[in-house]
Amino acid sequence: MTTSMVSSSLDAPTTPCPSLFELFTTWLRIGATSFGGGSATQLLIQQQFVTRRQWMTPGAFAQDWAIVQFAPGINLIAMTVLIGHRFGGMPGVAVSLLGMLGPAIAITIAMTALYSQVRDWPQVQGALRGVTPALVGLSIAFMWRLLKEPLAGLKRRGRRGPVAGLTLLAVATALTALGVPVLFAYLAGAVGLGAFYGITSRPPKEEPWTG
Repeated sequence: MTTSMVSSSLDAPTTPCPSLFELFTTWLRIGATSFGGGSATQLLIQQQFVTRRQWMTPGAFAQDWAIVQFAPGINLIAMTVLIGHRFGGMPGVAVSLLGMLGPAIAITIAMTALYSQVRDWPQVQGALRGVTPALVGLSIAFMWRLLKEPLAGLKRRGRRGPVAGLTLLAVATALTALGVPVLFAYLAGAVGLGAFYGITSRPPKEEPWTG
């Protein structure tokens, strides 16, 4: 297994590619500690693969997260499959899904059985009311980490970069508010940003030499 398996069009990570055992134990840790899914799990995946182990660059992670938005079904499962395949092909997919879903399924069954017994307790109701603000904070933290690398890329393109990014964000928000399917909003943003990069990346025309 070589680093070329995990590299994309973005910069490759500096740390070696993980073995299948390391991949399994990492997903096992995520599956055993990511309660509730959603933003909490997203943040844990990002911390493990980008921040702590540095197997992926922030840009590569953001790229993969953007790709799974187009996949049907649960985004977290699609992200698990994509990262597993990136590092280890089909065996990587198998160990990643096993590590991610095994403890999650067992814990979910146990917690469901326990919740059915204590759901009417005032202490439990109070704890559940406190979960929502925490999840909002986790969502903000995850989105900021996800957007830092793309925003830095736009900033490097000068003043037009942030303007283009904010314009695309406004258009995507407007399309979603008008009831346009999210997939079409993503496609509109991808086409617009691709056109922007294509136009701004063209080398300047050389002036003819007049002697």
